[in-house]
Amino acid sequence: MDEERTLELIEYGVEALLLGAFTYLFAYQNYLLYRWHRGLPLPDKLPFLIIGAVVGLGFFLYKSREILKEVETRQPEVKPVKSGEKPLEGEVGSPEESDFSQWSD
Repeated sequence: MDEERTLELIEYGVEALLLGAFTYLFAYQNYLLYRWHRGLPLPDKLPFLIIGAVVGLGFFLYKSREILKEVETRQPEVKPVKSGEKPLEGEVGSPEESDFSQWSD
């Protein structure tokens, strides 16, 4: 993966963290606003943290999947060459086509 794609993944990671935090805060505040009454003990925050983490993780997986699909389709398949094996005909240009032919004797 090139540097541009890595930076995009980092950017999406930061966005996912922010989205998860805002989702947690939004869900917890709405629960307090509509379900909680004065005098009752505050509800546990763990379910709302889980909701925020799931939303953030889902966003990150969705965005990173798009980037990884682009990378997979752009990269050509590379076949390894075993040591001592000559390249196939047409893979390497002839010496006459080389830019260095002007310096040969």
